[in-house]
Amino acid sequence: MLTGFKHLVRHNIVMKKALIAGGLYALPFVALAQTGSTLVNVTETVSKIINLVVPIVGALLIIYFFLGVAKYVGAGADAEKQAEARNTMIYAVIGMFVAFSIFGLVALLNRTFGLGTPGSQGTLPGIDTLNW
Repeated sequence: MLTGFKHLVRHNIVMKKALIAGGLYALPFVALAQTGSTLVNVTETVSKIINLVVPIVGALLIIYFFLGVAKYVGAGADAEKQAEARNTMIYAVIGMFVAFSIFGLVALLNRTFGLGTPGSQGTLPGIDTLNW
């Protein structure tokens, strides 16, 4: 009986953490909604954030890659250390691929919908309103 209670308590804690994380994730959207911003403004804001974060993440991943190279060179004949260093380099390359793919996807979407050009309102798809 006590084991079931412990399981419920753990489940409750996990649910609380998930709700807090979800709330923190949605907080920027709530803040943008308070200013009366449109979808175009939201996409431009997200684009600016990604354009700021991706180069920083890319630089950190390059440093992480070269750290793996240094570990590999310093491992000598120890196969376990070589495998750990190889995994570090592989994870860094995968991370760079993901980060730069996100950067490219955002740039593609900005060009497709005309959001990156100054003075444009964008051409996001929508439904025409009917005037009754």
